[in-house]
Formats: sequence, C-alpha cells, structure tokens
Amino acid sequence: MHGWGQKGFDMSHENIFDLARDTVRGGLAELTGRWGWYFALGVFLVILGFIATSGAVATTLLSTVVLGWILLGSGAGLVLLSFLTGRWSGFLLALAAGILSIIAGIQILSYPVSGAVAINMIIGTMLLVAGTFRAIASIAMRFPNWGWALVSGIAAFALGIMLLRNWQTTSLYFLGLAIGIDLIFHGISWMSFSLGLHRLAGALGTRESERRAA
Repeated sequence: MHGWGQKGFDMSHENIFDLARDTVRGGLAELTGRWGWYFALGVFLVILGFIATSGAVATTLLSTVVLGWILLGSGAGLVLLSFLTGRWSGFLLALAAGILSIIAGIQILSYPVSGAVAINMIIGTMLLVAGTFRAIASIAMRFPNWGWALVSGIAAFALGIMLLRNWQTTSLYFLGLAIGIDLIFHGISWMSFSLGLHRLAGALGTRESERRAA
C-alpha cells in the first residue's frame, strides 16, 4: 500500500510539473510570436529619444508645460472632491492641497522657464542627498560588490553638484536630455528583450522537434 501511495504521489507531482511546463511554454509561445512588435516598440522609443535629445530645450519646456497641466488638473480634482465629500474630516487638508496644486500649475504654465529651473534644482538636491547616502551606506555596510554602489553614489553626488552650481545653463536642457537618454535606453532594453524572445523561440522549436523525433 505504501508503494502504491508513493507511486501515486510521484505521478501527481509529474502531472503538476507537466501542467506548469505546458503553461509556461504556452505563455512563452504567445510572447515569442510577438517579438517583432516589441522590437518595433524599442526602435520607436530610440527614435523618440534621439529626437528629444537633439531638441533638449524644447523637450524640457514641453515636459514642464505638461507637468503644469497635470498639477492644474489634479488640483481642480482635489478641490472638487473636497466639496463633494461634505463634512469629511480631511476637507480642509484636501482643499488646501488642491489650491496649492492649482497655484503651482498656473505658475508653471505662466513661467515655464522658471518651472524648469525649479525642477532642475529639485532634481539636483535629490541627486546630492541620494548620492551622499548611497556612498556612505556602501562604505559602512561593505555588502558584495559595494564598490559599484560607491561609484554610483559619487557619480550621483557629482551630478547633483553640477546641476546646482550651473543651474542657469543646465536648467534649459538637462530635463529634456535626461528624458531623451531614458527613452533611448528604454528602447534598447525592449529591443534586447525582443531579440532574446526570438532566440528563445528558436531554441524551444529545436527542442520540440528533437523531442518529437525521439
């Protein structure tokens, strides 16, 4: 009886593994069948990234204006929500946050260059603080490959210093340049992902053919 129970237990595990393997293979087959679309998406993002980088000033101003509209819309939504909720205990807090968001949105839309300068200063300060913390933490903790974290922290600190010291010149192009570079790397990652799927599809097809031949 014990042998039959053990055999049934092994067979049930084999069925579970077969089902999981078939599910994973089906999902991979669906993904690999669309690898060309992922590759096209990557190419599109890379092209957008080069356009954004070549027109960094225009990209900076456009992104600043978009942020202004987002703040304006979210502020109006918060004000409306605060009145619709009636006697909600957080009425004044939501109303104040909505009004401040509307004021910030109007200011950014009225003075996009000043808005770009403010965003540049915020990013510079964040890089300064994050770089300092990352460098100190890597030295103190000495985790595996901590040297890369130290280099990353030093680079972030140096970039923050550069942004804060040269904000008069960097404010007009840094945000657009950062967006463009991010789009380029994002596109490259999608292209690499699609090519990996394509290679995986070839490998799965070869193994399936060999299994059927056997």
